[in-house]
Amino acid sequence: MIKMRPRSYATLRLLAVLVTICIIMIHQHLLPRTLQIYPDPSEVRFSWIFGPSPEGSGPYGWLDTETNHFWCNYAPGDPFSCGWSLNLGHDRIHGIDFSEYDGFNFFIRYKGNAPRVRLFLRDFDPAYTDVEKFDTASKVMSTTVRTSTLNQPVYVHLSEFSVAEWWITEFDISGPDSAPSVSNTITIGVDFNVHSENDVQIERIEAVGQWLKTETLYFGIISFWMVLIVLEVLWRFYMVHKKAKADALRLDSLVSEYKKLEVEKQEFEALSTTDPLTGVMNRAGVQQFLQRLFDSDFSRNQMGVLFFDIDHFKKINDQLGHDVGDIVLSTFASIINDNIRHTDIFGRWGGEEFILVCSQIHEERLRALADKLRETVAQHEINADGKTIKVTVSIGVTTVAANENFEAVFKRADVALYKAKNSGRNQVQFERA
Repeated sequence: MIKMRPRSYATLRLLAVLVTICIIMIHQHLLPRTLQIYPDPSEVRFSWIFGPSPEGSGPYGWLDTETNHFWCNYAPGDPFSCGWSLNLGHDRIHGIDFSEYDGFNFFIRYKGNAPRVRLFLRDFDPAYTDVEKFDTASKVMSTTVRTSTLNQPVYVHLSEFSVAEWWITEFDISGPDSAPSVSNTITIGVDFNVHSENDVQIERIEAVGQWLKTETLYFGIISFWMVLIVLEVLWRFYMVHKKAKADALRLDSLVSEYKKLEVEKQEFEALSTTDPLTGVMNRAGVQQFLQRLFDSDFSRNQMGVLFFDIDHFKKINDQLGHDVGDIVLSTFASIINDNIRHTDIFGRWGGEEFILVCSQIHEERLRALADKLRETVAQHEINADGKTIKVTVSIGVTTVAANENFEAVFKRADVALYKAKNSGRNQVQFERA
């Protein structure tokens, strides 16, 4: 039996790690598998608009058929929704198999007052669909997205679509047939079923997926590493009687290090505090986190800081009372929390001032995020003490330069906030590092 030296096994493990990293990186940077659905390259698919009454007499119509630009209004009491539908096959019963794709990219231009738009699919299967009644009996699946996310590419995963309950009930469907299926999707479309006036242009729809499923890739990687680990375990088991004393010392060292880590963890948790009103970090918690971040070797490239100040908050407190002011602060914090990444650090700096620290974000995306947060706050209606009020926010934004301390970054963000407040409020001002 050939004995493998520790150095040889270390070299083998390093080679295996490099191969694994290369495979993962190649997989992550592969261009996605796409299928253009609309505009139709084959020019065999056709689209139409629909509403609660025949076209020409109902509250909908084409603005430009060449660009798929239409309008439709939905009023309370209308028996059907209004919207747009695209047939995916050369006839009404043969469609597209999307089971090898992960989801869809929708590019939709929208003007209107609907809070959400519904995206729907219809799948045809002779097992439960009558060929003569394909337009009503085909399986209906849908999901909704906020209209505020339109006018930019919107990605919707297939798992977000669910089968309509009315369809299951009306056609008495049960078992596997009641689950979502996209093996023969004959129709894709959008519609509105809430009171609204809508101006819509469908620019592009495409199915997207991976050439190699992530789970397949990782299953292969895990299998490879399991074999490698088993071989190493067998070899180390054969040599364990010669290393018992060294392993015991190593175990003692690991236990000691673990105890040190636990102490550091407890100290950090004691320093990290939460603002009781809004549920986000308070100033002390944010400062402790930033101190550790800026004292570490963590890369400051592509970092940004947003400094918020709720406009005219003192006036809200004076005229409506501090209880309403507390509701405004709590609601504002919830709005921001709901529209940022879980990796972003958000906290209350004091009074009506809040701070947001973002990592791994380009300047253009940082600016877009600030505008999105400002618009979301301005559009939100706050119900407080029987009153409905709206607030706006001024935002100072800056990026972080390499080797820059937080005091300099914060000062620049504060200057940007000052400019936003003195330029009319309800706006974003940017100061580059």
